[in-house]
Amino acid sequence: MIGGEEIGKVVVETIGASPAVLLKNHGVFTVGKTVTGAVKAAIMVEDVAKAVWLALQIGQPDEIDPENVKKLHYRYTNVYGQ
Repeated sequence: MIGGEEIGKVVVETIGASPAVLLKNHGVFTVGKTVTGAVKAAIMVEDVAKAVWLALQIGQPDEIDPENVKKLHYRYTNVYGQ
């Protein structure tokens, strides 16, 4: 239920090192070092959700292999734009 402790517990258990978690039948929760950082994470989740929804309109997108996701994440956070 909205406003219950259950949601907070799920967010804390699920979010891990991520700045955001998207809960089924609820929406996005974000955290950040600043309010601006948390809002930026929320906007990024919304943008990605829109891109996925649009992609689903034309078929099932291919999934990226989890190992490649790790490599791409490392590149994005440590190399790209640095």
